[in-house]
Amino acid sequence: MPKVIPFKACRPTRDKAGLVASRSFIEYSEEDLSEKLINNPYTFLHVIYPDFGTPGWHDQSQEYRFSRVRKAYEDFLDQNFLKRDEEASFYVYRQLKDGYSYTGIIGGVSTQDYDEGRVKVHEHTITAREEMFKEYLKHTSINAEPVLLAYPNVETIDALLEEITNERADFEFTTTDRATHYLWPITNPNHIDLIQQKFAEVEAFYIADGHHRSASSALLAKDLNNNPAAQYSMCYLLAESQMHIMSFSRFVKHLNGISEEDFLEKIKSKFTVTPSDKAVQPTRVHEFGMYMNHKWYTIVPHKDLYDEAHPVKHLDCSILDQLVLNPILGIEDAKTDSRISFQGEHIGTQGVERLVNSGRYEVGFTLYPVTMNQLKLVADTNNIMPPKSTWVEPKLRSGLVIYEF
Repeated sequence: MPKVIPFKACRPTRDKAGLVASRSFIEYSEEDLSEKLINNPYTFLHVIYPDFGTPGWHDQSQEYRFSRVRKAYEDFLDQNFLKRDEEASFYVYRQLKDGYSYTGIIGGVSTQDYDEGRVKVHEHTITAREEMFKEYLKHTSINAEPVLLAYPNVETIDALLEEITNERADFEFTTTDRATHYLWPITNPNHIDLIQQKFAEVEAFYIADGHHRSASSALLAKDLNNNPAAQYSMCYLLAESQMHIMSFSRFVKHLNGISEEDFLEKIKSKFTVTPSDKAVQPTRVHEFGMYMNHKWYTIVPHKDLYDEAHPVKHLDCSILDQLVLNPILGIEDAKTDSRISFQGEHIGTQGVERLVNSGRYEVGFTLYPVTMNQLKLVADTNNIMPPKSTWVEPKLRSGLVIYEF
């Protein structure tokens, strides 16, 4: 079914791997970008932002900025910060972070599989962003950050990964976010054949992170239909059992003119409400934490008020929209309403308390994460997740493995 290929990656030299590989550019503030670019001459951010800090750099045309990225990439090659592998390989990448271990395979996945639904989606993409990133890929001819795809566990691949990772890694380094990264190239023809055979037996892959990159790569493939390498996009294939899906907490600035007492009464008409003497991080589906006025509550919706059979309506983020945010707080569109904001579960319940206690928000809600089965059901039924439904780990590095076309 899905077609996966090895490729000749461009990679940092062993001594510079930890210095070159960077977090995704969207994770950096302007201040952090400036600090990284000033203090680390090897960071891949110099490729992504070659003119950062130059007056007027934001005002340059896309074509100019993207051509500058390509020039910076070639400079990294000329300075031997990056080198091209001589053999087509798959790459085993492992990340250890916050007590979790993720081990998967980086390879090229056919854009035809995306077009024909064997790479399944659960998010809408924005056409303008798809086109922008397609042009970026066309001008730079590199894919430096893999799309994260989940697949059902395959025992043979699990066993192969265990065998390979018992050997010394080609790369091993730790980054300032306390994550440790490992990389092993797979060049053995028998191992490559086995991986391709077993992935061809998988019914479908599921995009966990990287919907816009997948869509843009598929558009590029049509534009460059005579370029065989452009018919694939670089992906990190991770078994479902290793996926770590976290939730987004919701924060609302005010109670829509309702008193705290009346708000609680409205909540009690739809939920079983239990005051808690400790912070509430939900431990099961359809359980919520609510923090308001220095008090925590566990709230569980009445079962007759939501559609358990619907792939989207039974999600906890949808239930909160249907029962609280829209009818009680008047938030009709969580994507655009300025009264609501979102924070990843990684801020913890202390972060929830801090934001509400600051006075910026009047109430905060903690949610149980979407499960892998829920995500797959949404994708399998061609539905779309509500905004800020999932925070997926691992977050992958740019510039560690680069796919050239």
